[in-house]
Amino acid sequence: MKFLYCMILSCCLIQNDSFIEKILNDFRTNSKFLALNIKSLNYNGLVIIENDDLCLFFQMTYNKEKKDYKSFIKNCMNKKTVLDLGSHNLDKWNFIRVKKNKKVSNNLKKGLDEFIKVYFDENFVEKGNIRDNERIYIIKILFDNRISCHIDDETGLLLIDL
Repeated sequence: MKFLYCMILSCCLIQNDSFIEKILNDFRTNSKFLALNIKSLNYNGLVIIENDDLCLFFQMTYNKEKKDYKSFIKNCMNKKTVLDLGSHNLDKWNFIRVKKNKKVSNNLKKGLDEFIKVYFDENFVEKGNIRDNERIYIIKILFDNRISCHIDDETGLLLIDL
């Protein structure tokens, strides 16, 4: 029985790492989103940010290399650590505050498959009728469900990464 428990736990940890690895290895201009809990001078709470923006923030403010950045963030994500950003300007670095959205939450109550059908077409492209505050909360929900997404360079629409 202990062996079976260890096997299941190992599989969960591997899946968790691969999801985070996939995001942390994306350095395109419009890279995959991360959802993080932060603490700063002006705001404490949940934010979303594109991986390339977060990496740039760490490179510019803490003089970290990509490999150090990836290791640090992976550790924070696995331990669910709150990142202390001190007095840095969140808007300057593209940290986007997440606010709960009742409409989006109600659509999630229908189940994840139905939730995705409400906001995305059969190719997992945003249907285009989403307000910014809804989009932010959708990104957070997708992240919580281990589904990565990014903004398309050409259309500006949210895409689910397969």
